[in-house]
Amino acid sequence: MQGLGQAPETPILALPPTEALRPEMPIDPRTGEPPRALPIAFAYAALLAAAAVQAAGLGLAWWRAIHMETFDSAVRLLAWAAPSPGSAASIFLSILMMATGVILVATPALTGYLGWVGRPVAMKWAIAAVVVTAATVFVTPPSWAIIWGNIGWLAVPFSLIGAGLIWLPQSRLALATWERFRGPASSGPDNTRPVIYGRLEQFQ
Repeated sequence: MQGLGQAPETPILALPPTEALRPEMPIDPRTGEPPRALPIAFAYAALLAAAAVQAAGLGLAWWRAIHMETFDSAVRLLAWAAPSPGSAASIFLSILMMATGVILVATPALTGYLGWVGRPVAMKWAIAAVVVTAATVFVTPPSWAIIWGNIGWLAVPFSLIGAGLIWLPQSRLALATWERFRGPASSGPDNTRPVIYGRLEQFQ
């Protein structure tokens, strides 16, 4: 079948599909990407659960901190320091409480996302997600009688489960496959000559 115009002297080259370039790499025909390992999916769910319970606990802590009658017992950070409500120290500690809470929520969520998109650095983040759960002690009430205020402690088992699943051999193999699928990072153009602005030489 003839098209419009003349065919170029040099044929147009195109790369074959990824499965033809790398037959050893498993490719999901629905997405054109490596399949995600089941432990990675479960790890993502567990880490999102860890982030969710931390967010719920932080929300209740903030609610208790903005009311005078529960301010001094809202979280251990405020109970230990015992600042006067409305003072500069109380404002600073409240900001510190929220900053700690943001870290506790963001770390497992980001870890799960990095694992889901196939970034091997997720394994390091998984360790960080477990380590930072120790900071939960600062943003939970000093009394275990406040059940909902201590819900953030559930992030500890969720983070341990998520980190353990990410470090499974099957998960590490899947992350390595995704890294090969992306290929090496570009180092930039080799031609580093200065850019010349204005008319080209042939038109001067």
